[in-house]
Amino acid sequence: MALSSATNDGAIGRGPSPEDDPGPATRSPARGTARPDLAVEPGACALCDKRGGSLFASGPDFEYDTTRSEFRFWRCPCGGVYLDPRPAAEALPRIYPSNYYAYEFAQKLGPFVMRFKRLAERAKVDTYRPFVAAHARVLDVGCGDGHLLAELRGACDFPLELEGVDFSPVAAEAAERAGFKVHQGRVETLELPARAFDLIIMNQLIEHMPDPLAVLRVMKRALRPGGHLLIETPNIESLDARLFRRRYWGGYHLPRHFHLFDRRTLAQLVERAGLAVVVRRPLVCPQFWIISLHNWLASLGRRELAARLFSPFNPLWLAPFTLVELVQQRLWWTSNLQLVARNPVA
Repeated sequence: MALSSATNDGAIGRGPSPEDDPGPATRSPARGTARPDLAVEPGACALCDKRGGSLFASGPDFEYDTTRSEFRFWRCPCGGVYLDPRPAAEALPRIYPSNYYAYEFAQKLGPFVMRFKRLAERAKVDTYRPFVAAHARVLDVGCGDGHLLAELRGACDFPLELEGVDFSPVAAEAAERAGFKVHQGRVETLELPARAFDLIIMNQLIEHMPDPLAVLRVMKRALRPGGHLLIETPNIESLDARLFRRRYWGGYHLPRHFHLFDRRTLAQLVERAGLAVVVRRPLVCPQFWIISLHNWLASLGRRELAARLFSPFNPLWLAPFTLVELVQQRLWWTSNLQLVARNPVA
């Protein structure tokens, strides 16, 4: 599969072949894009709130088949990448079905794959531990069934106050069963306590938000002065993002991802929210490679075979693509990007 060049980032393949390249496309804010079969609303760039730019990528819901409509990512002249149109609030229960991977994680994956997943989660937890001490208050936004909070609880030999946020009642109930306090609802509208949390974790979440800047401002208000925010999000600079640029990349997660970032644009957004960037680092994510192959095969009409062969937690694929990511981590930026930000002390 050909590597897209930096000058061809606006290009998008419309056919089933990854080698298809019809060339760049542009559109004005007034032009229509997709005609989805579910409720939608206009999207806009998270950085400048405008609706211009070049076509970046498109595709249907390859993973859960909740819609066959084509959704499109646009690259704004300022660098932001956004979905337009995007699913409206009333469509969220449909595009996050009951079998969504983040709900009741352990039961879906099984014990063998869960052991592999926990190795990756523990590596993440190691990056959180420097930011917590005894009785620190920690909030996992988009906590799913609470599996990451459980890993953090098990990794620390001191007590922590662990809480989560999730809009899904299925996820919230699962996390509460695991012993965590959960704030259920959309994070933009939740009344979280002010200046309360020592650490806030946002893993694979900011890209789902209609207004990431508003969410970051909510997080700043909820952080105590000197507290830290850790963000993990797909990275459009990675090798796999370039290989599958036009349609199939697993990091697109269409139509659930509304915004995409690289090192520069994520840092700009965080700073606009009044937070200070501490560090940015690459994170290993073999699943995006596997999902990209799944999406390509599904586009050929082989959805059932794609689901069986290219499950994102298939151990036969996890091992080789983890190795690819580990090598890439030493040379360049991987499929996932982590940013650590600090709430300045006034």
